[in-house]
Amino acid sequence: MPDDARKSISYLGPSMNPTLKAPDLLQVVPYQGKEIHRGDVIVFCPPGSKGMIVHRVISVDAQGVRTRGDHNTDLDRWVLSPDRIVGRVVGAQWGNWRRSISGGLRGRSYAFGVRIIRMIDSKISPLLHPIYHRLAQTGILRRWLPFGVDTRILCFNRSTGTELQLLLGRRVIGRLLPGRNEWVIRRPFRLLVNEASLPRGEPDHSGSC
Repeated sequence: MPDDARKSISYLGPSMNPTLKAPDLLQVVPYQGKEIHRGDVIVFCPPGSKGMIVHRVISVDAQGVRTRGDHNTDLDRWVLSPDRIVGRVVGAQWGNWRRSISGGLRGRSYAFGVRIIRMIDSKISPLLHPIYHRLAQTGILRRWLPFGVDTRILCFNRSTGTELQLLLGRRVIGRLLPGRNEWVIRRPFRLLVNEASLPRGEPDHSGSC
């Protein structure tokens, strides 16, 4: 397929975590009449909206295409016609780091694995939750580290305000959503980060904070 047939789209939101993470730059290839497969990660415009969504194909039949985000529990409420599908996501890039995004059978297998891990985590997490938060509050692991945790904060303008993201290297480990006062930090990174030192509120610019 010629390079000019590909599109680049910035990914936002958590619905496809951990497959995709903001602010990934997605490489999207139009189907151009080719078959849409279960397991493909697609970019589409849902009915009644001009915006674009990135979710995985769950079923394809005579009625249309059904989708769901890898991080979501429920199927999307819409059924898509092929003309609403922009294309298939084949890769995601963050800086110089590029990774392939599988579709078809490999994509279905990956998504199934993600859901199994989430199910196991939902059973175990309530048992470990009090211990985890107690360790995070004490900061004992931070004191044991022989070096500092090299983090940085980026700011992104959203329609509802400014979102702050906490990065460890290339990995997004925490978010402060617009209008919120509490950071959401991924396990186990709360053990390594001094949450009290993180900024609150919205800056007056986008980019590095």
